[in-house]
Amino acid sequence: VYVADNGSQGAGFRVINGGVRNLANGGAHAATNAETQFLIAGSPNVRILFTVADGLYRIVARRSAGISSLADLKGKRITLPRDTSADYYVVPMLASAGLSESDVKIVDLPRDQMAGGVIEGRADAISMWEPEAQNAVDGLGRDAVVFQDNTIYRELFSLYTTTEVLGDAKRRRELVAFVRALLTAVEELKTKPAPHFPLIAKTTGHPVDRVARSWEHHAFPAAVPQDMLDVMVEEEKWVAQKQNRAPRSREALAAFFDPSILQEA
Repeated sequence: VYVADNGSQGAGFRVINGGVRNLANGGAHAATNAETQFLIAGSPNVRILFTVADGLYRIVARRSAGISSLADLKGKRITLPRDTSADYYVVPMLASAGLSESDVKIVDLPRDQMAGGVIEGRADAISMWEPEAQNAVDGLGRDAVVFQDNTIYRELFSLYTTTEVLGDAKRRRELVAFVRALLTAVEELKTKPAPHFPLIAKTTGHPVDRVARSWEHHAFPAAVPQDMLDVMVEEEKWVAQKQNRAPRSREALAAFFDPSILQEA
């Protein structure tokens, strides 16, 4: 989004910090967020347009904590941002080793200190988006052990809007124009990302070299993935349990998808 904003078409829209919640309160006409935040905070009028980027998560742990396999995470301390896609990533990963969330201890640390917490021994492992995971890998060196299986789960970082915007002819045209600019930016980031690393570094507050080293842990489908509904149906069970409510049905979740803007763009 920031690359698109920095391009020739950027004058046609304004970028603010936020997410799905800004759609619910009317603070934005479109928003990006992980599918997790849509499931947690999305209101009935929010629509899923397409997935912009995949976050290819990994769990980074300390070998010196006695961890050499996912099963070794039992009883260990994991730092992660609660109620996020990075939090959810741990759930199916643990399940693949016959473990559950109750088998580990979640350690709460500030997001910019999570890698440091693992390096310093205040936690045994980290599940966090880039480049904080890369920070942990770099800081642990040979003591790092990495668990990654993005066939089990990857973050589906998507673009959303509202039924009000979709039904407003002017706003709809503006949204299509924005998506076209976004698709151009995505293509550049897929084929020649390096020239954009300084902007990404400035925007996120991380050094350029760290952005470059962690870049491979992202993918850019710019589409509605075939398995996205399947992923959301399973994740909805986890979100519903946390919110103490019944999970929405597959049919109810499917009704939130609207691919028409992507098709027009």
